[in-house]
Amino acid sequence: MTSFSPLASHLAATVAAHRTARIALGALRTAAHAADLSLAGDPNARRKLAAALDELTTAGMIRVPAKRAAWDHTVQPPLPTWVQRIAARQPPASEPAAVTTTWHARLAWAASFVTTERPTDAELALLHAANRYLAGHRPTDIVPMRERSWELLHDEKALDTISRGRLFAKNRLALADLHCERIPLPVVQWPVGDGPAALMVENHTTAHSLARWLPAEGSVGTVIWTGGSQLPQILASLPSDWTSSLYYYGDLDLRGIEIAADGDHHAQALGLGPLAPASNLYKLLLDTGTPIKSKTRTRLVAADHAILDWFPSDLRAPIGTIIAAGLRIPQEATGRRQLANIEPHCFDPLQLDGRLPSAEVLFR
Repeated sequence: MTSFSPLASHLAATVAAHRTARIALGALRTAAHAADLSLAGDPNARRKLAAALDELTTAGMIRVPAKRAAWDHTVQPPLPTWVQRIAARQPPASEPAAVTTTWHARLAWAASFVTTERPTDAELALLHAANRYLAGHRPTDIVPMRERSWELLHDEKALDTISRGRLFAKNRLALADLHCERIPLPVVQWPVGDGPAALMVENHTTAHSLARWLPAEGSVGTVIWTGGSQLPQILASLPSDWTSSLYYYGDLDLRGIEIAADGDHHAQALGLGPLAPASNLYKLLLDTGTPIKSKTRTRLVAADHAILDWFPSDLRAPIGTIIAAGLRIPQEATGRRQLANIEPHCFDPLQLDGRLPSAEVLFR
């Protein structure tokens, strides 16, 4: 079996399971972010994805397009807009049979799992590491999960993702078996009222201003600061019994939208439900904010357009126009002075009623 990096292993499983032989870049990017929550906000995320695809290409699992037009060269390194799965080679009859593993009693289920469920290389690596750990371990104090992850796999973040997947389903592996625990990232939040939704906000000052302004009897029950690129970690730190609907409000720039769209994928992968846009706040930002030149990426290329689908249809065109022009609007444009001119009891930031009130109703 080819030895892949953890990210390439997850992409290999995605390629193998995909319903068609041709897989679009968007599906690969989504799979990569689901496999490694740290990619959201990582400036090297694109380079890591390219390296993982190179591994699959070298291993003969995929081929990439030959024509330059089928590659996105706008940002380096270039990425293929699609890859093609190559049919797996059947091993010759002369190849030796795989060595049988003797599993620890706690992992008795692993023999069937390995045979029937097509584990990824990352899953196999953890199973074998856990098997060795259980065979030779003497009980000690519980340690943070990332410390045990480094000890077992020399990858401190590997357990972040794997521990939320099928290896840790009921009656399978548990963190207690590895004598470790998940250490949650502190969640900074402000209670607002008894509303059914939580409003997640990218920037600290805007989160604080909204928490002060929102009415206690409105749809928002709490405001949570996400810190932008920390959004995946904040989502992972929400309690297991979380039931509030999740909405997000961030800056209108390309990176901010990428974080939001990726956050939606992470939230659903964690079983939290969708992370929806706080539509009326984005509409208010478009109405009150002045677009300024972006400090980072200045062009919305074809491969990026899919992330606009995170917004409702009536927001995609105006937001896409701003981003394509190399402009941005920070959410601080909807600060306390702007909010002070709006009657909060007439303004639902989440657009749960499906509409944006008229200016005559909104403004005092």
